[in-house]
Amino acid sequence: MRQHVLLALAGVSALAFATSARAAEAPGQLLLEARTRYELYDPDGPDAEAVTTRLRLGWRQPLAKSLTALIEMEAVGALVDDYADGVHAKPGRATITDPETVELNRAALEWRPTAALGVDVGRQRIILGNARFVGNSGWRQNEQTFDAVKLTAKPAKTVTLTYAYADRVRRPLGRKSSQGVWRGDVHMLQAEADLGAIGKGTAYALLLDLDNAPTQSSKTFGARLAGAHVLRPGLSGTWELEHAHQVDWKSNPRNFSLDYDAASLGLKTARSAISANLERLQGDGVNAFQTPLASLHGFQGLSDVIGATPAKGVRDVFLRGTTTIGVKQPLKLTGEAHDFDTTVGSQNLGREVDAVVSTPLAKGWTFELGVARFETQSPTYPDATRAWASLDFKL
Repeated sequence: MRQHVLLALAGVSALAFATSARAAEAPGQLLLEARTRYELYDPDGPDAEAVTTRLRLGWRQPLAKSLTALIEMEAVGALVDDYADGVHAKPGRATITDPETVELNRAALEWRPTAALGVDVGRQRIILGNARFVGNSGWRQNEQTFDAVKLTAKPAKTVTLTYAYADRVRRPLGRKSSQGVWRGDVHMLQAEADLGAIGKGTAYALLLDLDNAPTQSSKTFGARLAGAHVLRPGLSGTWELEHAHQVDWKSNPRNFSLDYDAASLGLKTARSAISANLERLQGDGVNAFQTPLASLHGFQGLSDVIGATPAKGVRDVFLRGTTTIGVKQPLKLTGEAHDFDTTVGSQNLGREVDAVVSTPLAKGWTFELGVARFETQSPTYPDATRAWASLDFKL
């Protein structure tokens, strides 16, 4: 509940100030990010076109020897708004979920009494692992943040433990949407360890009990292993293995028991990488394995046609390659090819090809151009093209 977060905030403040009676003399830090993006979404039927701008402006200020305060505002505006924004319908237009908003994005106290312990209390960004289960949905203009208490500890040099409790999930749809803020009890746990030659091991648990989204309430436990091995100078083999199990939890009126699996094998050099990948989110025909707190863009293709997992599940077999050209003005190229099937009945859901190019223009400035094409013969999803061009700045 919200009172738990507020009590923790007061407790951390008192404890941190007790470690240092005088305010720190260190200067504050300006936080500034901006992005302008043109986006076209063209499915079968009505299309959508948007030019949106996002500005984040904030300040991080040391308050005491080990205590820092952070506050950040976020504003999203539409210069071209030929789209439904996920909150307000626009007849004859498809949906691009970038609603206009002005809101408090982050406001937190950060306590670091030692290099091995950290406590963050307040509205904050939380990204765990590769963001497949908990992320900030950073590709969308309004990011996802959490009203939470987060504890991070390093009991050993190669081990990191993270626990977070949130009573509000502030989703990219914004506060004007009935589903823009999820309320309830969210417990997030993660343990990471360097396992030497076999790679980095991660174990995690995610317990969601959401008052105003009960069908998203679930309990998930999983483990992931990712590593690399030098095959010869300048060339390494890479691998990833992951498994998770999800069941209904607390307020969810449904009953289910479902699995998630992912595997990857690849090769990488200093400037390029290629991998063959499998991701499987099981469905049983009625329910499916869901990742409601994830950063979905970047998983199951860049078109974002497949968002929530359909009832029959999704099996995504894909190739991914990246390379960087040039040194003084590096150009990063990324390509992906996906084939989607259901886990029930192995029905083909579609195929997708993605291409992205990005490059730094000057200090703090990055330009990105991308296109994703999804094609299908299945009635579940439409053929669709998503294309974008964005200019980002970060101080």
